Amino acid sequence: MAERADALIIGGGVIGASIAYHLALRGKKPVVFERELLGSGNTGRSAGGIRAQFTTEVNIKLSLYSIAFYERFRDTLGADAEFHQVGYLFLAVTPEHLRHFKERVAFQKRLGVDVSLLTRDEVAARWPFLRTDDVLGATYSAKDGFAGPYEVTIAFANAAKQHGARFCEQAEVTEILAERGQVRGLKTSVGDFSSDVVVAACGPAVPALVKPLGVEVPVVPYRRHLFMTETFDEIPDPIPFIIDSGTGLYFRKETGGIMLGMVDKSDPPTFSMNVDDAYLEKLVEAALMRVPILEKANILNGWAGLYDTTPDHHAIVGGVDEVKGLYLAVGFSGHGFMHSPAIGAALSEMIVDGSARSVSLDALSLNRFAAGAMVEETNVI
Repeated sequence: MAERADALIIGGGVIGASIAYHLALRGKKPVVFERELLGSGNTGRSAGGIRAQFTTEVNIKLSLYSIAFYERFRDTLGADAEFHQVGYLFLAVTPEHLRHFKERVAFQKRLGVDVSLLTRDEVAARWPFLRTDDVLGATYSAKDGFAGPYEVTIAFANAAKQHGARFCEQAEVTEILAERGQVRGLKTSVGDFSSDVVVAACGPAVPALVKPLGVEVPVVPYRRHLFMTETFDEIPDPIPFIIDSGTGLYFRKETGGIMLGMVDKSDPPTFSMNVDDAYLEKLVEAALMRVPILEKANILNGWAGLYDTTPDHHAIVGGVDEVKGLYLAVGFSGHGFMHSPAIGAALSEMIVDGSARSVSLDALSLNRFAAGAMVEETNVI
């Protein structure tokens, strides 16, 4: 006899935990299945960035909702999100970058983002450790920052449990059950479960899981590396989360050291999370070019995680036409952690009420690909 639940959520990362929390707040008793341990997948491998500096309305609105949530996180969940509003600084090094930055800032301000365009001299004066002779300008928002992905995931999970949610760790989902176009439940390594609502929120594993139901999800995994230096006092706290638009380098302070990453657009899709030492060489070259003083820093360790990426770098969130009761929360393209409060709130509203109120999810429908209604998010790290 299959155990009955109000909703079954596949994936115990920050997205699954947030959805469970928000459903539980509405009186539902969801069950979450995580193949490993809560927050141990790509959530725990992320840089934890939180920003509103995007180029599309839906991403900006998701960010503004989520930033406000992170600001009141302790009061809401009784736990510390480790949220540090140090700001995000994007550096422009070509005239084209600067033109895009000016357009971006005007658009972001219209939607309520507290963001400003800085000159090279302003950047050099405020952050003298940066090499700025090639910098033409920058954008900066003081309300952006970073938080602790693992801490946030566990806080959502603990609060969800207090409201009646259940979490099954080291529980693998082997099949989504459906009949006559309606979801019926799950087969898992810990038994069968029945429900009229299933949420697939397990990142790059989603496409293979829903394909037997006739649902095609255009999500591809790309590897992203992060490296951490030993404690490095030569660059004092606080500094913004800094992104070099020329090389794709990004870095911030973390527990006294420097966390470094870089987007390598030539990387092919992969499910591998092995660390590529050749990647570190390219990263160090870019880092020393932008921050020469890092020559004195020692790399402590490195790790890799996966971005579940869509063709337009927007998430896929909502129901699917082929199977009633099946919902997707996938394809966040590196923005899942920062948007998790808004996604949990909006998707739970869609499930319980039939439509999302907190933030509209219309632009994130799976149908947009077949309809040719994609709008690309270009400010991707």
